[in-house]
Amino acid sequence: MKLLLIFKVFILLTVFPLLLACSSTPEPPPPLELNVSANIQANNAELFYVVAKTTSEKAFMLDSYEDIANLAFSDSPDPDRLGVFSVVPGTNQGYTITQPAQGMIGLYFLLTKPGSQWKKLLTIPFEESYDVVLDATGKIVISKAKHWYSLF
Repeated sequence: MKLLLIFKVFILLTVFPLLLACSSTPEPPPPLELNVSANIQANNAELFYVVAKTTSEKAFMLDSYEDIANLAFSDSPDPDRLGVFSVVPGTNQGYTITQPAQGMIGLYFLLTKPGSQWKKLLTIPFEESYDVVLDATGKIVISKAKHWYSLF
């Protein structure tokens, strides 16, 4: 009798939490941080914009500069647009975007004279944060952010 009671308690303590975990709604992904720094001479020392949007690899390849510029400055809401951020050359700025439930993230740099590297694709799995660096020549380098506590 005592053994049966212990078995029931064991089942209750192991199965019940598992059922609760399965029935809860999924937790949304954490926000994604972009740490953007631009050389003082980037974009001829003029303000530029970064557009973040949900995309697929195929759509990313087909996105034109004109389409992205129209998306950035459109008043109509677009569910794929995750954010439009202004960047002042010579500064370091932080931006937060919501990770998409599906798809990848396209980062589009609306420069005065865009080169061949005016857009970059962030693929799954996403990191918590990225360092985005634009040098004086317009070259864009995106890397996983290194936090001070990662030194230990």
